[in-house]
Amino acid sequence: MPVTSPHMPASIRWGGIVALIQSTIGLVYAFFLIYREATGETDPSIVYEADGANTWVGYGTAAFFIIVFGTVIAGAINMMRGHRWGRGAVVMLNIILLPAAYYMFIEGRLSWAIITGISAIFVLGALFNKRAVLWANEEF
Repeated sequence: MPVTSPHMPASIRWGGIVALIQSTIGLVYAFFLIYREATGETDPSIVYEADGANTWVGYGTAAFFIIVFGTVIAGAINMMRGHRWGRGAVVMLNIILLPAAYYMFIEGRLSWAIITGISAIFVLGALFNKRAVLWANEEF
C-alpha cells in the first residue's frame, strides 16, 4: 500500500491535524497529572479512599489518557498517510469530546467549551463528508 493515497481528500489530512492537536493537549495534561501526583499534590474534587490513603488516582488517569490519546495520535498519523486504520479512533475521540464540551459549557467554561466543540465538529465534518466517506469505503 502506498505511503499516501492519491485519492485521499484534503479533509482527511485536516481532520488528522486537528486530532493531533487535540491529542497533544491530552498528553500534556496526562504528564501534568503525573507531575502533580509525584509532587504529592491532590485534587480536592477527586474522592479518595475513606481512610485517606492515596489511591494513585492521578497516575491511573494519566495512564488512561496516555493510552487513549496515544492511540488517537497513531491513528491520525496513519490516516494522514493515506491508510484507513485510525479513522475510527479519531472519530470516537471527537464523539466523546462533544458531550465534554457541553459539560464545560454548563460549568461556565465558555471559551474551552467553544474551542472543544468547534474542533470536534470540524473533525467529524472532515471525516464524514461525502468524499471522505467514499475514500474510506474504497477498500471495501
